[in-house]
Amino acid sequence: MTMNEHKALTIRVLEQARGDDLYRARAAFRNCTPAQLDELYGQSAKTRAEILADYEARDANITAAIAWVKEQ
Repeated sequence: MTMNEHKALTIRVLEQARGDDLYRARAAFRNCTPAQLDELYGQSAKTRAEILADYEARDANITAAIAWVKEQ
């Protein structure tokens, strides 16, 4: 494989690792009030706001990793 092929493969793997968790959480919680976002959700021991923040942080880390790979 050439370097460009390795980069493309790495980017594809990172995109797949991103998944759709953030999208699904935003869709599930889109009609929640601020009070509902601060309530514990299901068996997670986290609030909806914490769940969203975790997914947003993970998405940002993957976006940063993809940007780094593209710069190499």
